[in-house]
Amino acid sequence: MSQLLKYGVEGGVAVLSLDHPPSNALTAPLRKDILTALTRALADKTVGAVVIQGAGETFSGGRDYSELGKPISSPNLAELCYAIESAHKPVVAALSGIVLGGGLELALSCHYRVAATTAKVAMPEVALGVIPGAGGTQRAPRLIGADTTLKLFLTGALMSISAPELSPLVDEIAEDDVNEAAILFALTCITKYRPPRPSRDATIGVADFEAYNMALQIWEERILKQGQDAAHAILECVRAAPLLPFDVGLEFERERFDDLVAGAEFRALQHVALAERRASRVPEMRHAAPKQVKRLGLVVGKDRLGADLALAALKTGLSVVMSAQTSAALELTKQRVKSLLDRHVTGGLVTQEQAQRFGEAFLPATDLVAMSDADMVIEVGGLGKDVSRQVLAQLDAIVEDGTPLVVHDPSAPLTALAEATGRPQDVIGLYLPNLQLRTSGCEIAAGKSTSAEAVATCFATLSALGYMPVRANAFDGGIGQTVVGACVRAAEDLLRLGADPYEVDRVMVRWGMVRGPFQLADAIGLNAPGLRAAQAGFSNVLHKLDREGRDVRRGWYRYSSDHPFGAEDPEVLRVVRAVTEDYPQQVAQTGVRDGDIEKTCLAAMVNAGARLVRLGVAAKPSDVDVALIHEFGFPRWRGGPMQAGDAFGLVMLRSHLRLMASSGNALWQPEPLFETLIKNGRGFGALNG
Repeated sequence: MSQLLKYGVEGGVAVLSLDHPPSNALTAPLRKDILTALTRALADKTVGAVVIQGAGETFSGGRDYSELGKPISSPNLAELCYAIESAHKPVVAALSGIVLGGGLELALSCHYRVAATTAKVAMPEVALGVIPGAGGTQRAPRLIGADTTLKLFLTGALMSISAPELSPLVDEIAEDDVNEAAILFALTCITKYRPPRPSRDATIGVADFEAYNMALQIWEERILKQGQDAAHAILECVRAAPLLPFDVGLEFERERFDDLVAGAEFRALQHVALAERRASRVPEMRHAAPKQVKRLGLVVGKDRLGADLALAALKTGLSVVMSAQTSAALELTKQRVKSLLDRHVTGGLVTQEQAQRFGEAFLPATDLVAMSDADMVIEVGGLGKDVSRQVLAQLDAIVEDGTPLVVHDPSAPLTALAEATGRPQDVIGLYLPNLQLRTSGCEIAAGKSTSAEAVATCFATLSALGYMPVRANAFDGGIGQTVVGACVRAAEDLLRLGADPYEVDRVMVRWGMVRGPFQLADAIGLNAPGLRAAQAGFSNVLHKLDREGRDVRRGWYRYSSDHPFGAEDPEVLRVVRAVTEDYPQQVAQTGVRDGDIEKTCLAAMVNAGARLVRLGVAAKPSDVDVALIHEFGFPRWRGGPMQAGDAFGLVMLRSHLRLMASSGNALWQPEPLFETLIKNGRGFGALNG
């Protein structure tokens, strides 16, 4: 055996301690060691039972995901679990920490389970586009039924092992040392002649067949049709569990697992997981430690962002000092924070006591001098570069050197604003999308002089507040709005070719977008940074008609209490017809097909993303993917626009760009990166490092 597993015998109990920090991931060497140790224990006549435990605080974080899609060394996880369940001596799992994925499947294959009170379990495989492939879909339903199994497997949510619905999974909850408790439990099995109890033989979860099928029906109705291959496969396997002999059920599960691993959806989701990991490793955090932020300063305007940031900070344990350019804006944000807190209490998200503590840590102030002891200050007034310059100049004289001064404006001339202060190294940009989108992504933009400490501090703080930050270099419109702006301009070109704006949106939503390009334009605002280049045609006309987007209840759609997500507007169609009369030579008589819409919008986004990579705004194509997924609802299961471009084929996308470029629109000129990658037989994924 290697050093990944410790083997010992205590009073007739063989103790197998997984020692592969930090998560005891079930890599090929560790799986081999477990099987070798199990074989040794079963052959030892002095051993009456076996305990599998984690040497550290965690039982196991699950399978080695880097193996997926590649030849897997024997024993694979399914073979190991089968060997454990087939053991002729009782095998007890000692569950501690967070037991994830394959770690939970390993525990299910044991005959008995003892858990720490703090242990939690989760099955996150569905987020990677795969299913549990080591018998989880067959063993879990037999123990805990269809409803709890599907809750675990389809949501990926963490569940406390002490949850009542998980009680059939656990034989004993250990108040103290779970490893000692598991050994004592194993000794009891020996002294009381408790035999192995395979999960495959359990019937408690499938005894009420009517309830089992009802749970399947309810969960089936919750699963989206698109981008949910893994979810549908899980449902199929759980449905098969009480109907098929166990070994046949395992084969069925394995076939579905192999099909998914060979599919495009898995590759896209695996790409996103790796892209998110890359995005979290910003170079500045290797060179500078983030400053600890205990008090966050907010200079707010009239929009909702200040209130949302304040509440997120309060819930994270920070105190918040808040000021505004006007007393009206300050009072409005105070009322919004109070309203948000009241809704959280009513909804059970926070207790009344917590809300009271948050209120005590929330410090509205009429003067920026109150920011003197803030550890980081975010200006979210949204009143333009001149106001931002004034605010920064005042803060320069108030807060300590080294305190990050954050400007929330994707179009802010960051370098110029920084140079207007005596501390350009502390000035940094931030962009969170329009709140109507309810997304979790944000961009942190560094200027020419921004220090590594400022980037690290802003990155760590926004991550702690629950956002998914992407590092960018300062650029008008940033990553997200620039790529979405290209999509909107492409959609407008489609209107000139005879498309209907509402049909364009419907096609792109069916393709997987949370919202279509014209819905996104309304949500962001028709005059927003990154979309301004679209003002040469339809959007410009709408803007002149005071249709600025969702905030004013009129844009491409009309918004009301009856239609909070927008209703199609005949007046917009009249505007479109009037504008297209100026382009009669471009209007297609045969109409625009769904495939043309998808291809055109994707080509524009990929081309814009390639330009951002070439200019160094985005460090790598995968950062564009993360930004679009987390900021604007690009379908995760397609991997982001750059990954989707690779899957579609760069040669075909370049050809389409050239075809559209014949109209003379510079938007459609293929970026040089296309030529370079195509010549070398590579895709954008090759640039991710």
